[in-house]
Amino acid sequence: MKCKFEFNMKISFKYFFRIAAIILVLPSCEPELNIDIFQPDDKIVIDGWIESGRYASVLLTANAPYFSTLDSASMRDLVLSRAKVSLVHNHDTTILTLKKNEDYFPPLIYVASALKGEIGESYTLIAEYGQKRAVAHTTITPVVELDTIFSVSSDMNDSLAVVFIRFTDPPEKNYYRLFTQRKNKDTRYRAAFITALDDKYFNGSMAEISISSVNETLLSQDDSDFFVKGDTVMVKLCTMDKASFDFWSSYQEEMVNTNNPFAASLTSVKSNVEEDGLGVWSGYGVSIMEIVLE
Repeated sequence: MKCKFEFNMKISFKYFFRIAAIILVLPSCEPELNIDIFQPDDKIVIDGWIESGRYASVLLTANAPYFSTLDSASMRDLVLSRAKVSLVHNHDTTILTLKKNEDYFPPLIYVASALKGEIGESYTLIAEYGQKRAVAHTTITPVVELDTIFSVSSDMNDSLAVVFIRFTDPPEKNYYRLFTQRKNKDTRYRAAFITALDDKYFNGSMAEISISSVNETLLSQDDSDFFVKGDTVMVKLCTMDKASFDFWSSYQEEMVNTNNPFAASLTSVKSNVEEDGLGVWSGYGVSIMEIVLE
């Protein structure tokens, strides 16, 4: 058996090198690939909100193919600057006006000058561009007031702190978003790292939640989870309806998955915009509290 094995190996290697030599001298051939890249239907993409006691704001863009190039110039081109955006409440309709606002990028946002948000009221947003029409509905849910806000020093650096909030969750099902703003540093409220949560684990009881600092944009190099002592931090607790929560919860899950090389992205972001649209239109019941970090 041993001799037979050695003999066969020699023959095998002899023919292997002959075949390899033939392959190397043959002209290389690259097959011509014709790949049809999926092109999505044109949609109106909405990121809009109306808070209790405030006017509506809407960011409006076109959608883009997955494999398209996205940079600052192309993102500006996606803005639908000639759309008609209407806000309907009962029998009243107001037309939103496009204004420049450097707090956002691209720095163009549609804003209302009438119909401030009211608790318990429902609002319909209609966006029209060319032959496309997107419609969305939302309701401003009752406010859940913040009870307490406090901070704890970081174990890693005594100049940094983590902010905590406490509030009493009502017995019915509730959905929340959290925002923070540092006075004289942030130009607007920014969504907290955990951008959407429900009362699954604290229904009808006292909730205590830590809030991490967040980056200005996804491209920011500052990845600290802490606030700096000496800052004045305002925390905004927002209630929202289930349709808004479903969007933000699925969006949050998608962001976590796409930033994790070991996670599969199987989530479909759940839009509450109908007809020719995508995105979200949210009503918020708002409670705000601030703290000076010492």
